[in-house]
Amino acid sequence: MGYSENVLEYAKVKMEQCENNNTIAKELKSKFHLPQDLDIVRRWVSYTRAKNKIEASKQPIKRLFFDIETGYYTCRLWRIGKVGWVGPDMIKEGKPIICISYKWQGDDKVYNLDWTMGEKEMLEAFAKVLEEASEIIAHNGDRFDIKEFRTRCIYYGILISPTFRTLDTLKKSREYFSFASNKLDYIGQFLNVGRKMPHEGLQLWIDVIENKDSQALKTMIEYCNQDVILLEDVYHALAPYITHNNNMSVLTGGEKWHCPECTSTDVTLSKTYTTPLGVIRRNMKCNNCHKQYKVSNKTYMDMLQSIMKINLQV
Repeated sequence: MGYSENVLEYAKVKMEQCENNNTIAKELKSKFHLPQDLDIVRRWVSYTRAKNKIEASKQPIKRLFFDIETGYYTCRLWRIGKVGWVGPDMIKEGKPIICISYKWQGDDKVYNLDWTMGEKEMLEAFAKVLEEASEIIAHNGDRFDIKEFRTRCIYYGILISPTFRTLDTLKKSREYFSFASNKLDYIGQFLNVGRKMPHEGLQLWIDVIENKDSQALKTMIEYCNQDVILLEDVYHALAPYITHNNNMSVLTGGEKWHCPECTSTDVTLSKTYTTPLGVIRRNMKCNNCHKQYKVSNKTYMDMLQSIMKINLQV
């Protein structure tokens, strides 16, 4: 079967982006109005891929772990003791972000940004980092870290995305487990993966903010760094037991049946069940990272078909 050079070149580009030959065949038929049956076009795609040894390239997973340390509000109060309400007109100074620590999954290096470079410049630098991430992970990140960051960005007029692909380990801990405490420090010790770095408490913040103590700032950055390292370790301990918020396989160019956590193709069926309406669902397990996840029956059949094609080629 001979197709035009335009069809061939277009197909090769698609083969580099997608490993599903059937998907490519459908697009070719639609775009170039090919008269042949879909199965014939699919076989041509499969033959062309094998002949030219074209493998679909997956985008790398860019999973970002981060933590921030903020300052505190300085307020004018009429009395001390239990204060029921503090109005905005009583605030003397706002709450800045002091430092941000972050690391990429699988990378040993922890990166730091702090307000000595200028708070606005620090926020602009980290905004670019967030845009690179496939998924953002923080402990209480949805409620605290991301909102605090977004608040300081709008203060300085720094434009950032209104939404991010996130996974909050605090939310997952509360949803799936009954830990005595859902604090990161306790979970880390409970799971025997580590703990937060001890420090002197409020005095550390006073030294950094009011006393402008450079050594105290260094200590705070080290504390923030350790939080990020602990966060990643806690996340990996939790991951096999929780649902995923983002399908990393599809996001990086893989198939729906690939592991949504690590994108591995080394997966097996663990259980089949039906919904009350009689819809078949498949529980899968990744043999690489031990992630358990659900797929539709159609996705499972696509997996079997893909494996069968590979075996036939072998």
